[in-house]
Amino acid sequence: MPRRLALVWALLIFGLSGPPVRSQSLVPRDIIPTRTSLSRLGLERQWMTSIPLSATERVLEISRSEDLFFVQTDDAMLHVYEAETGRHRWSAKIGDRAAAARPVSANSFAVFATNANILSALDRGTGRFIWRVNLGTLPSSGTSCDEERLLVGLSTGMINCYDLKEAQDKGPEKIRDKPSLLWNMKTNGRVSTRPLIADRIVCMGSDDGRAFVNLSHEPTPLFRIPTGGPIGDEFGHHGTRMLLVPSADDNLYAVDVFTAEMFWTFPSGAPIRQAPTVAGDQVFVINEAGDLSLLDPKTGEPRWTTATHSGRFLGVSPAKVYLRNREGDLMMVDRESGKVLADPNATLGRAGLNLRRYDLSLSDHFDDRLYLGTSSGVVICLREIGLTTPQLLRDPKAKPFGYVPPEGIRQLPPVPDQDEEEPDFSTPPPPR
Repeated sequence: MPRRLALVWALLIFGLSGPPVRSQSLVPRDIIPTRTSLSRLGLERQWMTSIPLSATERVLEISRSEDLFFVQTDDAMLHVYEAETGRHRWSAKIGDRAAAARPVSANSFAVFATNANILSALDRGTGRFIWRVNLGTLPSSGTSCDEERLLVGLSTGMINCYDLKEAQDKGPEKIRDKPSLLWNMKTNGRVSTRPLIADRIVCMGSDDGRAFVNLSHEPTPLFRIPTGGPIGDEFGHHGTRMLLVPSADDNLYAVDVFTAEMFWTFPSGAPIRQAPTVAGDQVFVINEAGDLSLLDPKTGEPRWTTATHSGRFLGVSPAKVYLRNREGDLMMVDRESGKVLADPNATLGRAGLNLRRYDLSLSDHFDDRLYLGTSSGVVICLREIGLTTPQLLRDPKAKPFGYVPPEGIRQLPPVPDQDEEEPDFSTPPPPR
C-alpha cells in the first residue's frame, strides 16, 4: 500500500508542476457541414480539425504556403498543418497576446511569422526557433520569402529585406543564426501589400499608390508603377513576366516586370483589394463591389463579368469559381461562362449549407481546395466530389515568374524621371 500511495503522490506532483495543458476545443455538431448539404452542391469534406484553444483564446488568421497551412491565435500560438491532409505538424508560442496577425510564409528550411513587433524564424520540421528579431514597429503585411531572402512590410512605410544565408570558405551557403538586414526602403504610406519575390527581383506595394520593382540582392530600384490609390493585399502574376497590380483606383494593371512596359489596364468600376487569381491561362479579378471578371491575359479584355453583390473570392476548381457573400454564404459560378450556378438562396436555403459561423477564409492561389475557419477554433477544407488529387492552378513544369532566359532581357527598364521623388533606400550599417 505505501508504494501505491507514493506512486499516486508522485503522479500528482508531476502533473501539478508540469506545463499548462491547452484544452481541445469542443466542436458543436451544428457547426460542421453535413455530408448531405455538401453533396447537394457537389462538395465533400477533405479534412477538418479543431484547434486547441484556452478558455478565452481566439483564432485570428488562417493562411497557407504551397504545402503547409497556418493558424494563428490571439494568444500568439502558431499551429502548422499539412495543407492537403490536415495532419498536425507542430505548434509554437511565438510571443505575447496580440490583437492582429499577418499571413505566414515558408521555404524549404523555415517558417516565418510575426507577432506584434517580433519577426520569428522557426524550423520547418520541428517548430523550434532559429532566430527572433525585433522589428522596432508593427508589421502591416504578411511575410514573403524564398531560399535566400525574407521581406516584410511595416506600418511606418518601411519594407525590410533580410539575407537568410551566409557564404562559407568551403561548401554551400550556411543558414544564418540571425538574419542580416540586406536593405530597406521607405515609402510614403503604410505597406499593406504582401511583397512578391521572383528570383532576382522583388515587387512591393504601398498605400501611397505605388508599386515598386527592385533587385532582390541590393538596394537598386528598377522602376515604379504609379496608380491612383493604395495597392491591394497581394500581387498576381501570369507567365514569367506579367505582374498584376490591383489598385484602389478601380484598375488592375498588367506590367512587364523586366521592362516596365504596360501590357494593359482593366477598369473594374470599383476598388480592387483582393489579389487577382491566375488559373492556367485565365485571370480572375474581383472588386470591392463584388463584380467578378474573367480576363484574357493577352489583352486584358473581360471574357465575362458577373455581379456577386460584394462577394469575396474563395477559390477556383476546373469547372467552377467559389465565393462568399458578406453573410458568409457560399456562391458558385460557372468558370467558362460566368453564369451563377448557386446563389446564397440556393446554397443556404435549398441545400442547407450554413457557413455563416466560419468568419475566417482565404483566397487560394495554389489549387482547388477551399479553406474556412471559425474564430472559435474549427477549420475545414472542402473539395469537389471525386477530386482527390489537388488541381493545381499553375503548371508545375512551367518556368517560374521572374525567370530570366539564358539570352537575357532584351529591353532595359526606362530611366526614372529625375523630376519625380525617388523612394528612400537605406542600407544597413556594416557589421561591427
